[in-house]
Amino acid sequence: MDLLYRVGGLSGTEIGEMMGVDYSTVSQGRKRLREKLKSDQHLAQTMKRVETELSIVKI
Repeated sequence: MDLLYRVGGLSGTEIGEMMGVDYSTVSQGRKRLREKLKSDQHLAQTMKRVETELSIVKI
């Protein structure tokens, strides 16, 4: 969800509609991920690498 928001430029509402969940579920999921990234360096590096790769893809 977070990558759809940050890289895809979608709103929380749009992501929720795509995934069949409420906006608040998207918001809570993004918040949990941000907290996890603070304590999990490997996950943070992986997310950054994926975000970088997605940002250079031309669609």
